[in-house]
Amino acid sequence: MDSPPGSNPAGMPAEASMSLEHTHPMLLCILALLAWVMVCVLMFWPFSLKRLTDRMPFVVCFGNLPLELAVMVSPKGFRGIFEKFLGHSIYAKRFETDWQWINRWEMVTGKLFFWLTVVGGLWAIVNLCRRRAWISNLLAVIVTLLLYYFRTRFGV
Repeated sequence: MDSPPGSNPAGMPAEASMSLEHTHPMLLCILALLAWVMVCVLMFWPFSLKRLTDRMPFVVCFGNLPLELAVMVSPKGFRGIFEKFLGHSIYAKRFETDWQWINRWEMVTGKLFFWLTVVGGLWAIVNLCRRRAWISNLLAVIVTLLLYYFRTRFGV
């Protein structure tokens, strides 16, 4: 099922002001992926296994925010690929819940990345106990606690 006439793909009125996510989702997805690659390169360069294990919690907690955005927006940015794979529109409603498929996608990926952040925070605590890369691991713990607070307090 496509959007109603006079509305954009998100089902909003055509004259409503929209964010980059709705106007240029492919551009936003690519920019978010580039931001994630930049965070990873800056944190791990020059590459070594010790640096990877010491700094990975920071990348998992903080660096995965742009990756989460890219994954959430990817069905809108690459709509044709997703619709061909699914066999229906990404805005199709499910009969049992009356939710659009894209809303379900965003809820599931949001939970997945939230728990990935919690695992990164626990890994950072282990690294802090081992006295490794204490600045990046302390920042990872702080980011994890802030995201957990906002998620439980405000539901975002």
